[in-house]
This record gives sequence, C-alpha cells and structure tokens, in this order.
Amino acid sequence: MRRAIPLVLIALALGLALPLRSDGAAQRVTTMNGIGLIDYTHAPNFKVGDWVKYHVTGSSELGESDDYTVTVLISGEEKFWGEDCFWVETLTEVEKHSPAAVATLMSYEAFGDTAWLQNFQKYARKTIHDVKEDGTPIQTVMRRLATFNRRDAQQRELSLVRDTLGRDTVQVPRGTFHCLKVEMRQGVGMNADIGDSTVRNEVRENRTLYYTHEVPITSVAREDIENTILRKTWKAGESEKARLLTRERALGVARLIDYGNGQLQAQITPEYARHAIVRGGVPKKSGKR
Repeated sequence: MRRAIPLVLIALALGLALPLRSDGAAQRVTTMNGIGLIDYTHAPNFKVGDWVKYHVTGSSELGESDDYTVTVLISGEEKFWGEDCFWVETLTEVEKHSPAAVATLMSYEAFGDTAWLQNFQKYARKTIHDVKEDGTPIQTVMRRLATFNRRDAQQRELSLVRDTLGRDTVQVPRGTFHCLKVEMRQGVGMNADIGDSTVRNEVRENRTLYYTHEVPITSVAREDIENTILRKTWKAGESEKARLLTRERALGVARLIDYGNGQLQAQITPEYARHAIVRGGVPKKSGKR
C-alpha cells in the first residue's frame, strides 16, 4: 500500500499506486501493510490460511516507477483486549530487494463500520516489523492518535465520493472475473501559515476497483489508482490571486495474480497465534471508538 504522505500527515486509505513524497516526488515501495486492502463492507470473507497476491506497477510524471508483488495472508487469530482479532501478514517482493514482511493484529470490530475507510487504522491492535536474533517477533502495541490535541486538527479537510458504475468483465493473470465496478474519489487538503503567507497542499486520489466475492480477503480483482499532489501559496488578503499547481501525478494498477488457502506459511506472525480461535462470547464494547 502506499505509505503516509508527510505533507498532510494522514493516509487516504491504502491505495496501490506509486507513493508520493511531501516534496512532490515519487518514492519507491519497499514495504507495505495490507490492512487497507481488506474488504470491511460485509462479514469477513476469509479464514485463517487464506491469501491473495497482486502484481503492482506504477509510474510518475517525474520519471519514477515501481514494479513489485504484494501478498496478503490471514496468518492467525488471537483474543486481545477482550476482542476477537485476526493477524494480517503482508509480504512485499521487489526486484533486487529482500522480501519484506509486516504483520498487524486487527480487531474483527472493524467489519460493519460504515466509515471503515476513514477508521480502519483505529482497529489495529499490534504490529510486527522485525524479529529478535532468536526469531521471536517484536510486537508493538498500537496507540490511538490524540487528534483532538493537535493544533492543526481543524485545518484538515477530508472528502470522499463513491460511485457504482455497474457490472464489468476484467481479465487478470488469475483469470477472467465478472465484477462490480466502483469509483472512489478521495481528497485531503490542509492550510499552513508560513511567515506572512499561507500554503495550501492538496492530495487527491482516484481509484477504480473491480469487486468480486470470488476473491477472498479483498474482494478485488483489479484496482486502478491515480494520485495527485497540488499546492498553492498566497500572501495575506491575496488568496484570489493564488493558482493551484500540480506538483506530481502518479498512476498505478494492481492485478490479481492468484489466491488460495494453506500453501503459504507465516513468517513473522507469533507461532502461538497461527491458528483459528473460537470466536464470539465476548460482549461487544459500547461507546465511541
């Protein structure tokens, strides 16, 4: 997935296009986390051992390019903080780089959240990026961001538009699928005062997704992504003279290579969690999350 864009300090979901840096340049992907690829719009479409693999390519107008594969594996389950949770292990393979694995423990409460696109990261409970010399995973408990304490929290603007474009047929390496075509347009804008001037940065993302329930975990056979960074600057009282300029534009596409169950083995998920648990029986927590 793409990494967070420092200039807006917020991810717009986890698209697969070539990521953009805050200075307007593209950055190459070496490690990704697949929690944003999961289909949270209905009951979980997977079981422990299920996996899905994509080939991702991307390029930017500044001449950067990406070509890698990403595999998302449901590598186990665990009860944590009184919640039923599942481990998501993501393997990123880039030519001339060693494969990079990331594992994240997600709460099943993420399913059914109508605002999942904005909230899914809040359901992450633990993450693993590395292991000790003896192979023991280094688990880090996730902490929620204190967004209401940030001075610029009220200056951010988030928009999301989702349109269903009907049925379509898409052909990918795994085969031909009859899909529901959905377009998602997202945007984040933020103003910052620098000296006697104001700088406005905008990050826009257009995604076209081809959904099918034949594909486990993600329900996506193909995804096309366009990322754009724009900026304008003006002095106090002269906002009407400011022009919004494109700093960078990147295009990407993810194609389904294959999916299955049981053929892949977890690499950094804790061994004690590499199995299914008996779910249910835990009262659902109330109140704001």
